Amino acid sequence: MFAELFAELAAGRSIAVDQLRRLFDIAITKKLGVVKLPPSFWMQDPKINPRADHLLWAALLLADEERVALAFSALAVEHDERQRHLPPEDREPVGRVLDRYLQQLVDLLPADGQQYQQLEQLLDSVRPQ
Repeated sequence: MFAELFAELAAGRSIAVDQLRRLFDIAITKKLGVVKLPPSFWMQDPKINPRADHLLWAALLLADEERVALAFSALAVEHDERQRHLPPEDREPVGRVLDRYLQQLVDLLPADGQQYQQLEQLLDSVRPQ
């Protein structure tokens, strides 16, 4: 759902905040509907089940703590489901996943240390202790 917007961002073009906000609201509604289902029914089509990393990136770009918390909730549910099938020594903490997604977003953005700090502060608001 967000691929075109992030491609614009990667190309150095700005994205419309209102469009991003509307798209996030539609996508999070779809995502929350999917994660309410038993995991065996989770569809992989991003039009039905938007990517959790893209939801998180959109929420961070919107600088909206509530949206970041919603995106993190969906991401945590999916992450927990994938991790519970692994032996304990192979499980990855969700905090590490957040760090990786933040770095991937920062890699798309023009170099701006201040923006990185702002994004990191938003993530800290949902980061498990």
